[in-house]
Amino acid sequence: MNVAPQRASVAGMIRPIHWLLLPGLALLSAFGQAQEEAPATIARQSFDVTVPQAPTPVRMLGRAQLTYEIHLTNFSDSPLTVKRVRIVDPADRIVADVAGEALERRLTRVSGPGRAVAPGYRSILFVETDLQPGNVPRSLRPVIDYKVAGDDRLFRTEAPWQEIRAASPVVLGPPLAGGPWAAVHDPSWQRGHRRVFYTIDGRARLPGRYAIDFIKLDLQGRTTTGDADRTGDAFGYGDDVLAVADGEIVGMRDDVAESPLISRNPAHPLGEGAGNYVALRLRNGQVAFYEHLRPGNVRVRPGERVRQGQVIGTLGFTGDTTGPHLHFHLADANSLLGAEGVPFVFDRFTLLGRIDDMAQFGKAPWHAPMDLTPERRREWPGFNTVLAFGTVESLKPRQTRR
Repeated sequence: MNVAPQRASVAGMIRPIHWLLLPGLALLSAFGQAQEEAPATIARQSFDVTVPQAPTPVRMLGRAQLTYEIHLTNFSDSPLTVKRVRIVDPADRIVADVAGEALERRLTRVSGPGRAVAPGYRSILFVETDLQPGNVPRSLRPVIDYKVAGDDRLFRTEAPWQEIRAASPVVLGPPLAGGPWAAVHDPSWQRGHRRVFYTIDGRARLPGRYAIDFIKLDLQGRTTTGDADRTGDAFGYGDDVLAVADGEIVGMRDDVAESPLISRNPAHPLGEGAGNYVALRLRNGQVAFYEHLRPGNVRVRPGERVRQGQVIGTLGFTGDTTGPHLHFHLADANSLLGAEGVPFVFDRFTLLGRIDDMAQFGKAPWHAPMDLTPERRREWPGFNTVLAFGTVESLKPRQTRR
């Protein structure tokens, strides 16, 4: 399986939001319900259904969020068109149900969007659904309804059961201090971190499954002061980047040049898209990655042991990015692209609101709902929310940034 060799970046993020996860909202089960049609009972070749990375519940906005992918490979000799996918628990309750336009948005072929899967081709269904924290089943399985080219009948494949991991995500300290920070990530973006696979070392992996881009704002929601094209005028530029846990530095780079103007940032080869970075191995073996760091400011070296809260570098503008920010993700191996992204939660943060329209990002204040519960404990930040780690400073522009 091949994918286009571009890195996911904040460049793919300035698009309108299709939805946001709010407490009590089940994403997939709220989508359009297809009218029931009895499937044909004859046996036939169809999809090989796999879930390469077992889902792990992670708490987000008070709910248990499941984030994973279902791979569908057509082993028949005819094109197969997916009509509906239901995900059921052992009690045969429907946990998620996706059809129609929602299916179009969530089912992606390796070669591009679409529900028709040609013989020998693979499509991937991106699943995000939320459950009550105390009501997570032990396993799930997808039930796929599809049609065959030239045949009006409906067929159904009931895939094997997929066990849900019982282990809780690792609890981390903050990667940055203060705020406000926009936690930019949205699973619906076609070229966002959530959907970009990398075929490194002979296997397709999704390192950015839980990645977040942290972009600093002022209290009016702006991202810069002064010249918006000047790297050093971005809020957050040069801010300290912190170790999220005790651990060992297992990788770093500090020699990628930084453009003084955002508009002149050149394209980078696939292996340099992260820019300057730090890789921190935690005690459980998982590796935290910090990307796009400022050159000449990485303060740690491989083999060095660090403590939670220690400064390891500063926020910058290196690699493939459209503006200064910190890319942060956690993976199961020490490889920027050849590892699977794994979930994490921050021990505590203050939720300030959410960005309702990313087309207005940096131009307008964020939205703070009346029913907002600001103090959050042991959660993964919600999609495109605004938060603070500790105290929100006054955000006075720095006099010297370069």
